[in-house]
Amino acid sequence: MLVVAAGAMAADAPAQTGPGSQRLGWGTAVPVSTRAPGWFNMRVYHRVLRARPSGIRLSSIRRHAARRGSPGASGGGSGACMYSNGAAPAGSGVPASPGGVERPPIGIGPGTWLLSLFCTNVGGTPVPDGFAWCTANFVFQNGSQLGLGTAGHCAAKDALGSPVTAVVTPPPEVCANGGSCAPGLYAIGTFSKVHNNGLGDDFALISLYPRFNSWVRPTMQVFGGPTGSYLGGLAGTPGQTLSLGPATVQLPAWSPAAVAHCGHGTAVGAGGTCRSSAGLFSSGSWYAWYGASAPGDSGAGVEILGNYADPANAVPAVADLTHIIVLDAGISPKGQITEGPDQPAMVGGTQMSKILSILGPSWKLVTGGLP
Repeated sequence: MLVVAAGAMAADAPAQTGPGSQRLGWGTAVPVSTRAPGWFNMRVYHRVLRARPSGIRLSSIRRHAARRGSPGASGGGSGACMYSNGAAPAGSGVPASPGGVERPPIGIGPGTWLLSLFCTNVGGTPVPDGFAWCTANFVFQNGSQLGLGTAGHCAAKDALGSPVTAVVTPPPEVCANGGSCAPGLYAIGTFSKVHNNGLGDDFALISLYPRFNSWVRPTMQVFGGPTGSYLGGLAGTPGQTLSLGPATVQLPAWSPAAVAHCGHGTAVGAGGTCRSSAGLFSSGSWYAWYGASAPGDSGAGVEILGNYADPANAVPAVADLTHIIVLDAGISPKGQITEGPDQPAMVGGTQMSKILSILGPSWKLVTGGLP
């Protein structure tokens, strides 16, 4: 998750900066830490990779971490950023159907807790330098390949091909066939697309290993859906255009619109808590709303709730959650205040129209049903 901080309050005053900060013209984007919990470290990460499709139980991870301590991401070498032979875990290449029945919060899908490795390119070699705690948004499909979305800033720019681990409770049929039903950590796939270019262009795709296709659930728990994509207006109802300072924004046809997400925010999202919010603005490639969010929610899928053209088609995917808006305002040397369209305490993310353009025409959103 990112915090958008105030820009210069006077024409000649410097903007707030910090590691990874980004000037956006109307403010400065400063990354907020999404560090993994203390028990998840490089030693645990390697254990998960070695376990391949079997994964390792969360209970054993915590006991092991307590005995051995919790060192950070140092060590492990560049091999930590990819499988040594570049191969995915062995498994069936025939995907099961991703549609149909919701089994919250079992399986892999919207709201899954992700723990991904950051790698930095040093002299042409990817070197691990930390972990990100994030949330998955929606399921996408390209032929037989399934993908899972998250925020782009949950993956370093050198993360392509890097395995992503997730906290997953396996579906019932896994333990019925002799596997574990207990929550565990699994290496579920690798980053195949990463856009980390600030508000409105912040999305990453995890290409899932085929073995996990039958674990995938496209439906968001509690709220159901997504039943389609919000692409800048509500079907059958024209939006309104509004000018705020130098920016032009589109008000959703229902304003405020009720939106919802399920995420693993560090303070308000324990266990993947689902929350509803008030959606206000869309502008170009981003969407913004008022609601409760915290670091760790980054990447979570956001849906518009209510009658979207038809009561049976009620929850279109609208965005992924990537930013908190602290302030979008400036004061000229003469004391004139200029505000942008986004207001303090709003939350924002990359709109689905932009996400689909990042993915390209071969990738499609996998829709879900009732929760």
